[in-house]
Amino acid sequence: MEIIEIESKTKTLKEDLGDLEAMHTQLSGSLDAQKAQLEETRAMLRDKQAELEDNVLRYKDSKDKLARVSNTREYNALEKEMETLKRIQAQLEEEQEQLREAVEGSEEDVAEKQSKTTDLEAEMKRQRSAITRGQKAAAGQIESHTAEREKLKKDFAAQKAIIRRYEFIRSKRDGRVIVAVNGGVCSGCNMMVPPQLYNEIMVGQKIHQCPTCQRILFYEPEEVVEDE
Repeated sequence: MEIIEIESKTKTLKEDLGDLEAMHTQLSGSLDAQKAQLEETRAMLRDKQAELEDNVLRYKDSKDKLARVSNTREYNALEKEMETLKRIQAQLEEEQEQLREAVEGSEEDVAEKQSKTTDLEAEMKRQRSAITRGQKAAAGQIESHTAEREKLKKDFAAQKAIIRRYEFIRSKRDGRVIVAVNGGVCSGCNMMVPPQLYNEIMVGQKIHQCPTCQRILFYEPEEVVEDE
């Protein structure tokens, strides 16, 4: 029973681990895409900053030229150019602010996804450790039961006929060889045993088999329910 329970828990853990791994794969893919988008937005922000700085220099250069202009036509042309540069400056600053906000928002998303990914990885590690422990425990139980069965076989070496009978029944009855008789009923096949055979089983002086399923039988007293 203990082995079955361990294997059942291990199976559940493996299923849970599969779900976690699927979530991790999906989240990791989303995180990688988000990081790539963040780097692209940061590059656009750097380019916008460079455009802004270049525009500032152009405006300053035009302003310097305006101070040295010698005729009205050149003056008007420079003023028009400076107005255009001002509009470009305002537009660049607005675009820069939008990119900065996009970077900040993306950084928050990346940090959140990274935290979730780290938590998932920690949980996956815990699940793998639990699976390993369960597998080792099951293997230990199997080894212990196998060793015990081998010891019993050696202890009964003088009764080879019994051992052969035991192994034959075990191969035919899914490992359930020795079962109890409760109230004259074989617990292996739920069939009644003859009254005389039941009496002999109760005495316990010989090894008896169920006439129906051939399993080896032992007597188990019925529980007595006391009246309250």
